[in-house]
Amino acid sequence: MSDRKRVYFISQMAEPGRIDPAVYADAPGGEDEVHWFSLMLDRVGVLDRIDFRGCHVTRGDSLPEFDDVDGVFLGGSYHMVDEDLPWQRNLQAWLTAYRETAKPLMGICGGHQQMATILGANVGPLGGDPMAASLPVDVTDDGRDHFLFDGLNGQPYFHFGNFEHVKAAPEGARVLAVRPEMPAMALDYGGNWVSVQFHPEADHEIFACSWRGSHPEYMKNYKPLPEAPLMLVNFLTAMELLAD
Repeated sequence: MSDRKRVYFISQMAEPGRIDPAVYADAPGGEDEVHWFSLMLDRVGVLDRIDFRGCHVTRGDSLPEFDDVDGVFLGGSYHMVDEDLPWQRNLQAWLTAYRETAKPLMGICGGHQQMATILGANVGPLGGDPMAASLPVDVTDDGRDHFLFDGLNGQPYFHFGNFEHVKAAPEGARVLAVRPEMPAMALDYGGNWVSVQFHPEADHEIFACSWRGSHPEYMKNYKPLPEAPLMLVNFLTAMELLAD
């Protein structure tokens, strides 16, 4: 029997019809975020060290049974957290119950907002234009000593693509990174839960494509960030999810 841990990527990217599939026509696998995530894990050399699985909750896929999971990544979304869609309510209920297992979870962008929301934070608009670029983040004192930022430089860059943000960290969470517009952009909630507003998993070319239909002028704002996906490895390593 394989000793690899079962690691899920939960995609909440978009309901059918929310985005034009032509936007991602040139992306590997089309608009399949689970596939993109697997490609990034392969690129950083860890895909063959886990039992990788995925589901698309916006397409009606069932969320995994807790006994079938060792760790989870929760992806971003074209949907706002307050849309109160049926799949969002289902996901929030699942996350609330999953929290009780103490099993690892890393949220990304919309996943960050979902996690912070169910733990008591408020999400609101940034104001003005969306944040749409590869940008540096300011790592806090807590962040400098945190496993997520191991091996990254003192002011690492990540890809952003968001209209909203977590307005303040929920009670008990540690703030690991900030920007002037965002006082709670990377959080450790305890209990093996962490989340980030930015996208350490993103390929810059695929991410630029996300703006092709709505704001093509933003596409030039993204650049290769080869060190950023190290954060995924750091999470998997710290949570003991990688096979030898």
